[in-house]
Amino acid sequence: MSNEEHTVSGVVRDMSVSGAKFQTKDVFEATKGVILEVPRFGSFPCQLIWQNGHVVGLSFDDSPDEIYKTVTGALPGITIDPNPIN
Repeated sequence: MSNEEHTVSGVVRDMSVSGAKFQTKDVFEATKGVILEVPRFGSFPCQLIWQNGHVVGLSFDDSPDEIYKTVTGALPGITIDPNPIN
């Protein structure tokens, strides 16, 4: 069984406590879980939930409360809605 990992560089276009929209110039192929690494915030385990070319939607594995604590802890002045409307 192979444990293949690869890194894809890109830009987080949108982020909430439930997930993120990520854009890359590279081919994005996720067969298993994804780790989204965001400078200053850290690493977030997620799942690929949709893809449109080089833009993907990721759903965080951690609870919205955990994401909220991580983001507000890294950037104390930031405003992020802890209860987004789905």
